[in-house]
Amino acid sequence: MFMNVAYLNNSTSTVVDNTKPLIVTSCGNYRVKNRSEVVTHRPKGRKDYQLLYIASGKGHFFIHGEEKTVSAGNIIIYLPDQPQEYVYYRADQTDVYWVHFTGNEVEEILKYYNINLKNNILYIGTSPDYQWLFGQMIQELQLCRPRYDELISLQCEIFLF
Repeated sequence: MFMNVAYLNNSTSTVVDNTKPLIVTSCGNYRVKNRSEVVTHRPKGRKDYQLLYIASGKGHFFIHGEEKTVSAGNIIIYLPDQPQEYVYYRADQTDVYWVHFTGNEVEEILKYYNINLKNNILYIGTSPDYQWLFGQMIQELQLCRPRYDELISLQCEIFLF
């Protein structure tokens, strides 16, 4: 499995910070190549928001008690404390990007960009621009250059736009 990941302050702990409108706390890219499956099981969810973008292949998500097969071009959004269970299979050749974020205006920002918080899955299409944008967020979070936190928050909003 290929992984390119980055964490705010190099911490894998869930971060909840309401001091700013939107704060990216971690992001990454997984490409399932040599493992038969990659499973995420968080029965109590996390304390932050998570957005996953299926760039290619597909993922199998269990949402509100039912399995949904989600193909390329879709995003999945998990709200704080929402159970998270999903699987990527090697046979599906999944390439997925993800970002965890928090902040005191996240719900308003998502509504502003017409992200329906009652529906966890939204089709946005495929574009190399999305992959490039995620790559930029990952890189900035890894390098921690001056004002990187502001830049990746803006990049996250651009993705939502």
